[in-house]
Amino acid sequence: MKGLVLNALLGVGLGRFGSVWGLPVFLPVVAAELAYGFHLHHLSAGGSLRRGAALLVCGQLGFLLGALLRPLPGER
Repeated sequence: MKGLVLNALLGVGLGRFGSVWGLPVFLPVVAAELAYGFHLHHLSAGGSLRRGAALLVCGQLGFLLGALLRPLPGER
């Protein structure tokens, strides 16, 4: 749950203030969360893949939400 919230907040911040080139920032967060789940909760390979896919999708949806929150070019 912490990984989903972290990815969503990171995605919103990156979408609002960054660019699409910052999306590889999600990969270390997802890798750390998968390693944590694998070692602590003994997730299987399939469970780890599902969790990783959910984390990446959550981050990307957060990025899209952040991009929608950007001001329009004429608006300031």
